[in-house]
Amino acid sequence: MRASRLAWALYSGYVVALLFGVGGIAIALQRPDLWAHLELGRSVYSFGMKWGGVAYIVLGAAALFVYAWSTIGPRRTLTFFLLSVTISLSAELIGTSTGWPFGNYSYTSGLGYKILDRVPFTIPLSWFTVGLASYLLALRLRRYLPRRGSSWPPVLTGVWLLVVWDLVLDPAMAHEAMQARFWVWHQTGSYFGMPFINFAGWALTGMAFTAASRWAWRAEPVLRSASFPYAIYAANILFASALCATVGLWGPIALAFVAGLLPATLALVTNDSTRVGTRRADQQEPEPVVERISWLVLRTLARLTLRRPIVFRTAQPLPTGPTILAAQHVHHLDDGRALLAIIDRPVRFLVALDWVPDRRWRRVMELLCRTAGWPTIVRPREIDRPGQVYSPREAHRLLVGGLREAVRRVAAGQLLVVFPEGYPLVDPHLPARRSENDRLAPGAVWIARAAAARASSPVSVFPVQLETTGSPIVVTIGEPMVVTSQTDVAWATRQLEVILRASQPVALPSDDRLATQLAGEER
Repeated sequence: MRASRLAWALYSGYVVALLFGVGGIAIALQRPDLWAHLELGRSVYSFGMKWGGVAYIVLGAAALFVYAWSTIGPRRTLTFFLLSVTISLSAELIGTSTGWPFGNYSYTSGLGYKILDRVPFTIPLSWFTVGLASYLLALRLRRYLPRRGSSWPPVLTGVWLLVVWDLVLDPAMAHEAMQARFWVWHQTGSYFGMPFINFAGWALTGMAFTAASRWAWRAEPVLRSASFPYAIYAANILFASALCATVGLWGPIALAFVAGLLPATLALVTNDSTRVGTRRADQQEPEPVVERISWLVLRTLARLTLRRPIVFRTAQPLPTGPTILAAQHVHHLDDGRALLAIIDRPVRFLVALDWVPDRRWRRVMELLCRTAGWPTIVRPREIDRPGQVYSPREAHRLLVGGLREAVRRVAAGQLLVVFPEGYPLVDPHLPARRSENDRLAPGAVWIARAAAARASSPVSVFPVQLETTGSPIVVTIGEPMVVTSQTDVAWATRQLEVILRASQPVALPSDDRLATQLAGEER
């Protein structure tokens, strides 16, 4: 369990480093006027150019190493690591010296110390990371492959997934519009400027260390889940795709998704069927990998950026099943960050998007919320507001669809945060709305009742009082309100309003269940 948490923690840092790199290439290099006049901006840019690439490769390798150590065992992990690093480094040294087997290329100074002044030390680590992730995914794909008794189909499939990654990565680096290049090509080719010999070299190198590792392992490991190697592989595909997008190369992106990410996703499908006789309420949908990754990244960012200690008071541990947190809305950002920072199970928010200033922001926010698994709505009072980005028809469709999505997710066993006050006290987008109507909306209870009817099981609604304007931040989670399909929504909303509008935090039982901690110290 500790190894798994460490692996996911390292992975969170890995994704943050990837996002930092994409932001630097897509924004900082394109718009130096945004940061060049700021000392902090210049410092961040300098740090990113020197250490950004190193950080994401090292964190990715460390994350997968820890994961593999705890799942396939120390011997297999060390074997694959040593063989992949040794063989790939040898191939890279030969390649940068002779032009074979990859073509004529050389590395820049952006990926750390160069071994023999030719190959950055991070390059073999990158081969290990994506190579092992690809092979582990291939092992999970075995049931789709021919000749199940042979070890070659998974080896070949793993090499295929590895090469597909380069099919989207190298064209971006070879493009003349790419301002930040980790390596430079001294010859061109017919595949978006790339020579085909490069991909033959990738296949040969990947085949060498994957086949050698499989032979040394003597037997294939049994993986209970492919979530972590898929997360590693998907992050690399998405990172390379983002680089291609910055220079307008859409062909490699489409190829990577169809030939790489799509078949890799099949590795997430399990043969385990739902047990007969299990109540619908007890059947929780599996956690989507992309949503879990988003939660881990957002939780890490919340803990890094909040910079204030948190006092967390709760009457009882949050359950693992269908749960709604009906929270006070004090600050438009800090409320969500505080809840992300302290809650240990994946958190999703019901998000209103009626504040977005233009259609570009609308597309960005819709994409981010969809990636994180957060239902989105337009608040009823904003549907007909002049200047609203959504037309009345679009707003109504989003409201209905968002509520349905919220009900589905809660019924499936997820935790959803709803702000029944509707508008925060501190709101730079719609500052006057809270004072115009300070009554609680029935949304939290309505969603709980609809989810209870869908799941044929009660839903727990926890009132959450927040004090986020000072230091420390105080989060108080009170006793739950049990909502069934027969609950009176108006009555339950009034009871919830009494609790949330109390001038003092709800009294909690002074027993062993009371958890009071400074989250700042814990972190």
